[in-house]
Amino acid sequence: MTSSTRTSKAIQYALEGAAVLILAAIIAVMIALHVTRPPIRYGQQAATLGETVQARVLDVLEESVATDETGLYTVAQKLDVEILSAGAYHGKQITLTYNGMGPTLGAARFRAGARALVMVSKRPNGEPFFQVADHVRIAPLATVTALFAALTIAIGRWQGVRALLGLALSALLIGGFVLPQILAHRDPVMASMIGAAVLLAVTLYLIQGWNRESHVALLGMLAGLALTGILAIAVTKLTYLTGFGSEDTLYLQAVGVNIEMRGLLLAGMIIGTAGVLDDVVIAQSVTAFELARADTTLTRYEIYRRSMRIGVAHLASMVNTLVLAYVSAALPLIILFYLYPEPWYLTINRELIAEEIVRSLVGSIGLMTAVPLTSAIAAWVAGAGRTSLKMRG
Repeated sequence: MTSSTRTSKAIQYALEGAAVLILAAIIAVMIALHVTRPPIRYGQQAATLGETVQARVLDVLEESVATDETGLYTVAQKLDVEILSAGAYHGKQITLTYNGMGPTLGAARFRAGARALVMVSKRPNGEPFFQVADHVRIAPLATVTALFAALTIAIGRWQGVRALLGLALSALLIGGFVLPQILAHRDPVMASMIGAAVLLAVTLYLIQGWNRESHVALLGMLAGLALTGILAIAVTKLTYLTGFGSEDTLYLQAVGVNIEMRGLLLAGMIIGTAGVLDDVVIAQSVTAFELARADTTLTRYEIYRRSMRIGVAHLASMVNTLVLAYVSAALPLIILFYLYPEPWYLTINRELIAEEIVRSLVGSIGLMTAVPLTSAIAAWVAGAGRTSLKMRG
């Protein structure tokens, strides 16, 4: 066995050992946090706010329709409905009034046979009060989901199946670990960091397999995630963000969920960045190894330099994607402030806008640092046994 082969083997064993230790550590921490989690105190309180049931529209008794100058339809209906959901109100027929609006008449109104979500709350005297909340969209949502899954499997084959398993794992970890930890008054940053680390690691090996590319990507992911968390904490303090920039947080406070809102803001930044980080880092690791396989004369520096050319192009699109994702979520708010008679530099100073700016920039910085770091690690591993100082003629 040559010295270069021994070096390559030693690096591979070191990577595998580091991967095993890292996976064991973060999974052990997650299990420890889950086992020692304090009880969640908000479930019973939330139940007293009311419940949502499904109902079928038996008949439209009355209806009036109007449109404004923008073409928006407003509909007032008197509906006869039957409760379908199991429980105390199953089979009950009631008459409700409904006021809705939408860009089309079909989106704004109910027809006989349609299904509706009905909110049931209690009056001060204890009698139930019923109110139409929304249309039931379960069937079209299920159809789109099935189409998405079918296309993912048809195009990605077994890797597509593994990707869907990773998606299911994401939902399980966020709903089964991160959210309960936060609601149990654990530090939201710690909960989101551990949850995101486990999610990224398990999803990575599930999709890419147990190989050098995955080991390198794991190191790059965790480094980028850690930097994003540290930067998010620092920037939110410097910009005096409180976490109360949206109405959702105020509503949580109103219903008695007294969790630390700045921590919730930070957790959202970390999870949002993790969703893009895995794509960028995996692509960068695989690129470096493929370059090394395609040309065995490339030095480590050349592997790094060429992979960074691809990484920069990928990074530019990913940063833009991240920023546009945050902008799309806050688009109505941005339009509102655009029309508000106030200088732009004062508008971006408002916490509602500042939160989205910090989300975008912190996430982008985390991505930009993860790309060269992953490229450097991948080039060092892929070029093991080569003369790194050799320059091609």
